[in-house]
Amino acid sequence: MREDVLAGLNLEAPVEKHLAERVRVLHAAWQQMAERLEEAGDEAKVSIVVPDKGWPKLNVERLGALGESESLRWLRATTAAMFPRIDLPDLLFEVHAWTGFLDAFVHVSEGGTRMDDLATSLVALLVSEACNIGLSPVINTDHRALTRDRLAHVDQYYLRGDTLAAANALLIKAQSQVPIVQHWGGGLLASVDGLRFIVPKHSINTGPSPKFFHFKRGLTWLNAINDQVSGIGQLVVAGTPRDSLHILDALLNLDGGVKPEMVTTDNASYSDMVFGVFDILGYRFSPRFADLLDQRFWYADLPSQPREPYGPLEALARNKVNLTRITTWWPDMLRVAGSLITNQVRAYDLLRMFGREGRPTPLGQAFAEYGRIAKTLHLLAVIDPIDDTYRRRVNRQLTIQEAHHTLARERRSTLPADQWGHDLWAGLKVQ
Repeated sequence: MREDVLAGLNLEAPVEKHLAERVRVLHAAWQQMAERLEEAGDEAKVSIVVPDKGWPKLNVERLGALGESESLRWLRATTAAMFPRIDLPDLLFEVHAWTGFLDAFVHVSEGGTRMDDLATSLVALLVSEACNIGLSPVINTDHRALTRDRLAHVDQYYLRGDTLAAANALLIKAQSQVPIVQHWGGGLLASVDGLRFIVPKHSINTGPSPKFFHFKRGLTWLNAINDQVSGIGQLVVAGTPRDSLHILDALLNLDGGVKPEMVTTDNASYSDMVFGVFDILGYRFSPRFADLLDQRFWYADLPSQPREPYGPLEALARNKVNLTRITTWWPDMLRVAGSLITNQVRAYDLLRMFGREGRPTPLGQAFAEYGRIAKTLHLLAVIDPIDDTYRRRVNRQLTIQEAHHTLARERRSTLPADQWGHDLWAGLKVQ
């Protein structure tokens, strides 16, 4: 599988040629940012403070609100008034008429069904489990498709993880074809974040976290949303582990849509090693840093091509990437990439194995060196002294994700505490 995997990841070139291209891109980014800083002069949104003692510090202006135009406020009020009041089951039937997503729920035997009015049973179950209300409110003994026996049978043989993913893939595809959605983005930008749920019942799949669950146990619903406002994948993990260790697992097992090229997160565990694993798999990891003051910037140069000074940014370029370590471990790094892309191993397990007693293994250190190139490219884009488009793009995508979670929290806050986490499907289907 080596040739196909490396071709898909664009890693066919020898390591020397591959690293030479990465160094060229990094060098060009340093030079461009230095020129833009000089061009901006006193109006630059970034300043470098060099204290008498200690390392240089970087100050970046906060992003101000862009505000809303009168026409946008009018449009929002007008469209809100146009939304009809409709029962949720009727909405699902209408969406099925557009997309045919209920056809994805097939019998576990993958054979045809002789059951009449299957769509009605499926809609009742989706409403029941997504709203976390149980079967009682949707049972109707006068309707054959809504009897308890029928719903229990359909729930057991038709609603499964793979059929839910297949149905979601149809919704993602239909969403991407809506004209206005195509103006929002091409689906190449995605954000991944976690939503915490308290689970009152004891389970080995839950974990403690005093910060989020107090003295109880809970789970994290890690979900990915693209810039077309589609939920493209999700993963349920116990407790509140470092999200970055699971983000890759969620991205490598999406329900549908195009593969994102840029992935943003909110204050994730952004170690150099994580940057390296994301980069070798073809993702541009773009977390929102909580603090830029203490971030390290890295440079790289080839023995045959010594770098030139970076002008006003030279004080920041004081850490050198060890390209030799990358070259030495490159064959094993490719094997790791192949193992991940073919789902032979979980990214969470690999990233944990790259550290030993708090220190990275030699292979983990090689990924860290490789990730320092990608991390510096991200930092240089964040501190652009003239154009804040990159930062606003990251923030806008994270705002979409937080709005999605706010809706879920409002729904959860209306439920009694003992119903939170009533069913694991509630976490999976909240989108």
